[in-house]
Amino acid sequence: MCIGAGAPLTVARENGVAAASSDLVLVDADWRGDGVPPGCVVVALAGNGDAWDAAARFQASAVVVLPHAAAWLAELVSRSTRQTAESSLGRVYGVVGATGGVGASTAACWLAGHFAAQGADTVLVDGDPLGTGLDLVLGEETEDGLRWPELHQFSGAVAADQLWAAMPRVDALRYLSWDRHATHADTVPAATVVSALRGAAAVQVVDLSRAGLARQAPWCDAVVVLAPRTVRGVLAAEHAVLTCGAVPAVTVLAGLNVADVEPRVLAEATGAPCVATLAFDSRVPQHLDDGSVLRRGRISRHAKAVARIADALETAS
Repeated sequence: MCIGAGAPLTVARENGVAAASSDLVLVDADWRGDGVPPGCVVVALAGNGDAWDAAARFQASAVVVLPHAAAWLAELVSRSTRQTAESSLGRVYGVVGATGGVGASTAACWLAGHFAAQGADTVLVDGDPLGTGLDLVLGEETEDGLRWPELHQFSGAVAADQLWAAMPRVDALRYLSWDRHATHADTVPAATVVSALRGAAAVQVVDLSRAGLARQAPWCDAVVVLAPRTVRGVLAAEHAVLTCGAVPAVTVLAGLNVADVEPRVLAEATGAPCVATLAFDSRVPQHLDDGSVLRRGRISRHAKAVARIADALETAS
């Protein structure tokens, strides 16, 4: 393939890595070592069931199963030789609630809407299979377009441009949602898809699952933890920040000021800066029910808070 495309191939036999050009790194799916750069392409033979595990471990941008996807790989190699500048990968920001009911899904929608309004190619990713679908929050549950369950046992190459074109959108914002029943939640290659979408989206905002935070946080360049203004909320936020591990985290106070919690207290308890406060809004539940939550996020007080969160995430990452 490389000979046909006129691409030089550099093979590092000691670590299973082949560089087809300065921009394209191919990795043997059977490689068990380290030293693989994010955004690589995992190459496997048909019947290799470990390919998706390898892709998640290496944070790959695509999986190519040969011989079925040989033509796609040949085109990818050919395109890589025509690129004169290194392509930049998009950013991934996670949003998680320290406790349930703190408004993390709403904040994720508003944050994604903010980036889209700034002109960035943005996708809102539903990271919680049990949340009944972010398309429902957006009022888009009847719209056609790609959903997570359709990626069940996805095989072949995960091409960012194909994913991007297949996803539904609200105005300029694209989204990838679960359905109402968490269909195929255990067999969808979520980490691989998020990694692949870095090649198409300038920004991904992922509504993370609290239960899956330890697994999902490494997908992200930075995570924002929403904490209710209670003692329990502060303690839960401390745990969430610790669960993020090496991934940079910022915190946000949200909801009613039940226990007179100040930003300084939250920052000191978690070790992560408290970058904004999202004020309680009694009208949000109605907007969630009628699918107009993005519009509610544009009112001045919310828009200013979300802009501060966006700036903090970009600085943290």
